[in-house]
Amino acid sequence: QKYALYRGVKPLRIDHFNMFSSDVDASVNFYNDMGFRVTEYTEDSETGRLWAAWMHRKGGVHDIAFTNGIGPRLHHSAFWVPTPLNIIDLLDLMSTTGYVANIERGPGRHGISNAFFLYVRDPDGHRIEIYCSDYQTVDPDLEPIKWDLTDPQRQTLWGAAAPKSWFEEGSLFDGATPVDPVLKAQPIIAP
Repeated sequence: QKYALYRGVKPLRIDHFNMFSSDVDASVNFYNDMGFRVTEYTEDSETGRLWAAWMHRKGGVHDIAFTNGIGPRLHHSAFWVPTPLNIIDLLDLMSTTGYVANIERGPGRHGISNAFFLYVRDPDGHRIEIYCSDYQTVDPDLEPIKWDLTDPQRQTLWGAAAPKSWFEEGSLFDGATPVDPVLKAQPIIAP
């Protein structure tokens, strides 16, 4: 096999960003005021506070998402590809060119967004998602989908569960001092 002859994953656009937020409710309120709408969310059943939220402006599942954690930090940036085969091609390429250790999570399918995904770390340690097959949200009457924080299918419909690094590691923003989250709820973490 000479997969190395094929260069890269061929992303068509930057799709979304996911940020660690120390106060997801405050982040969602701010972006609601900017015209973004919640598509899907999880909340802590004890406090009713948001643990995570996916927000859109363009008509996809999300343009920006917020996840409870020490923040502000970048959880990941995502590139959109047309089909799962693009992701499989990237996996073949990574496995034959010395980058298999850069795969952090996936391939798999998210419950939230129903997207097919692969997460990799670039040489600087930033998390990048390669993403496809989510759904459109062009109906203005679309009600946000609520997920239970303890439902493992919200993060992984199928595929391996998220590793501990998924909930703890993020990229810092220059000039921003991360603070502890106001919500102490814990998601399901892979053993």
